[in-house]
Amino acid sequence: MQSRKPGRKPKPSGFTRAQRLTKRADFDSTLRHPDIHLTRYPVRLVAKANTLDYARLGMIVSKRNVRLAVNRNRVKRQVREWFRIHGGNFLCYDIVVSVREYSRHSDQLKTALSELLQKWDERVDTSDS
Repeated sequence: MQSRKPGRKPKPSGFTRAQRLTKRADFDSTLRHPDIHLTRYPVRLVAKANTLDYARLGMIVSKRNVRLAVNRNRVKRQVREWFRIHGGNFLCYDIVVSVREYSRHSDQLKTALSELLQKWDERVDTSDS
């Protein structure tokens, strides 16, 4: 029996299960005792150092803040793609990204994520010096 559907190829740089925060305890630990806390409306990024050799991502996109399921799924896809592209910047951190609002006709989410990446680079560079 095949483990995957015929005709589907695995993504070479996909978002693996190991790269996700899946347990509630991991989320709680990161949210309660963060090492880094960055905010650019409508996105909040909270991070805590981990003992692994790679970063893990957790997302909070609630129905209360992003009403339509289509938009919630779109937000999650955009955040995952952003993390896939820039994951090398977040080595050895557990990261929780929370999105408070989303407008489909606006580039506000992408702008906020790119600004958070710049702030992250500044914060990590100054703490390493």
